[in-house]
Amino acid sequence: MFETLAKDYWQLTIPLVAAVIGWFTNWMAIKMMFYPIEFIGIRPFLGWQGIIPANAVRLARTGLELVTSTILKVPQLFEGFDAKALVESEGEKLRALVRKALEEKAKEHFPQMWNALSPSVREQVFKIAENEVRDMSVEVFNEAAAQIETLIDVRRIVTEAVKRDKQLMNETFLRVGKKEFKFIEYSGFWFGLVFGVPQLVLWLLMPQAWTLPFFGFLVGYATNWLALYLIFEPKNPTKFLGMTVQGLFHRRQKEIAKEFADVVSQRVFNNENLVREISSGEPRAKLLSIVAAKADVLLAKYQQHPMAMMVAKPELIASLRADVLREVEDEMFRKGSLVEQFVNKSEKIRVMLAEKMAVMDPEGYENVLRPAFKQDEWKLIVAGAVLGAAVGLWQVTWYL
Repeated sequence: MFETLAKDYWQLTIPLVAAVIGWFTNWMAIKMMFYPIEFIGIRPFLGWQGIIPANAVRLARTGLELVTSTILKVPQLFEGFDAKALVESEGEKLRALVRKALEEKAKEHFPQMWNALSPSVREQVFKIAENEVRDMSVEVFNEAAAQIETLIDVRRIVTEAVKRDKQLMNETFLRVGKKEFKFIEYSGFWFGLVFGVPQLVLWLLMPQAWTLPFFGFLVGYATNWLALYLIFEPKNPTKFLGMTVQGLFHRRQKEIAKEFADVVSQRVFNNENLVREISSGEPRAKLLSIVAAKADVLLAKYQQHPMAMMVAKPELIASLRADVLREVEDEMFRKGSLVEQFVNKSEKIRVMLAEKMAVMDPEGYENVLRPAFKQDEWKLIVAGAVLGAAVGLWQVTWYL
């Protein structure tokens, strides 16, 4: 043994090579999690796509949606909502719109009657209309807040955000788990170095070709498995050899909660995505139906007025109703509208997520990031083992 070692002292590099194998396999495992974004190769089996991009929608639903459905329920975002304050914040714009619309419709349908009115009477008409529209707007947004779960679908927002932005899940996990991924990478070196010592002893005692690939396989497998294990275990602080140990991910819960809340509020539940959600499809139709119902009540009230009954025929009322609802729809969904302000909850989402996620129980909290590993982590471990065995084969050609 010692004669061989004295003759071929470079064999002492076996632990160092094992360390490099440990680092390289862990580094490669991380890369394989995130890249490539698109599948490269021949589907379904001959090729590779990063585990997170390949499962982006599933991960979003089990991670992002899990958090937002358990600790951030949509109705909570509208607790204490003040529809009157919202409408009053746009008071001047609303008054200007009412006056403009009223004058246009009056001149179009009742020109002689409108022109015959004195300025003071017109002003009274404007004031009455402004008050009615303001009160109706308050009712509309109060009703929208009460039915908010039919207007905002968390699952759809998450799914659509991930589909639109293929980098989103990658960036979410890389930002939230940056320290965990660094730990996986660098721990591979030190674990490999430790495992390399018995590999060296076995090689010196039994310098056979199979030992190096075998240990390379073990090093690649063990370093990947151990790094993943130590990120999440133990979940709670535990005494070990006089020290308090805890999985890195759990130890950083408050820090990760803040990072996660920042990403989710900026990239998923941002104002643009919330406005897009309420402005399209079923949510848009539902909101417009609320407006139409309130408008019908208001029109019915004015139809009972003696003057209206004399001049406003049913077909004229129907035409006016269609015109008004069309203009209201255009106004509701323009940039900077009351609807946009109504759903602008990104900052509230950020604060609530950070606060509640920071105090989640270990099991629920772990599910935020662990799904990225859990279902497919065996692929990373096996890939590390195979790469380790390949390097071991190369060592055979070098040492023998």
